Amino acid sequence: MRVLLLGATGNLGSRLIPALLVHKHTVTIYIRSISKLHKLISPSLIPLITIVIGDATDSVGIKKAILDHDCEAICDVAGNQVLPWREHLLEKIAKAVTDAAVAVGEERGEQPMRIWLIGGIGLCRYPGTDNLIQDYMPKPGIIQHQETLNVVTPISLSKLRWSLLCVGMMVPARPKIEPLSAPRRHKLLLKDGEPPAWKDSYLRRVPLIGDYLNVVPAILNHTTELEDVADFLAEDLELGSTEWLGKSVGLKQKETDAA
Repeated sequence: MRVLLLGATGNLGSRLIPALLVHKHTVTIYIRSISKLHKLISPSLIPLITIVIGDATDSVGIKKAILDHDCEAICDVAGNQVLPWREHLLEKIAKAVTDAAVAVGEERGEQPMRIWLIGGIGLCRYPGTDNLIQDYMPKPGIIQHQETLNVVTPISLSKLRWSLLCVGMMVPARPKIEPLSAPRRHKLLLKDGEPPAWKDSYLRRVPLIGDYLNVVPAILNHTTELEDVADFLAEDLELGSTEWLGKSVGLKQKETDAA
């Protein structure tokens, strides 16, 4: 599959490059700084990808990159949460990339484009409640992911085949980003709308405030490895899976591999 990757100079995006390649995708990356990319990944990966320079909030530029390189799918892992008083970019990026993808799909008159976007674990349901996890978190820590959710969820699957990956903390399994000789074969548990294998701490039993106190230790229990998350996304696109379309997907490292 021909994939456009946004956020290739981030922790997850840079690991998506070898993961996408080893899963037989043709990779075009859309970045602002090529010098930063050279510092992050092995030089041997550079000839294997196509690089387009542009801003992730520029819908026109993203659309041009999709059309110029005949991309069929998008992985948008660009942007980070910022301090509350700074400009919120996650919403602008999500709006730009989804607008571009919808426009391309309509222009082609074919099957809508496939896209994975990234959000936070707070967008999953809090197990045992009818609320989202973010409802039990300080507002400054969740509003930017909520803005992404607000952009994505109104989009019909007939216009864009979207999925939202709801991650907690991610850590690297290895420091170097080099070509892979074979897929990593991720070891993740996945669930529609909720974090899988959720474990409450004793704090949840505290009257009145237990649900709030429980959030942090429970979320930390859902730390995943960046390389496994990258492999999952690349594998899902390779398989052409429809399992996660229109869903917010929770994930967790399998217990036997988390040590």
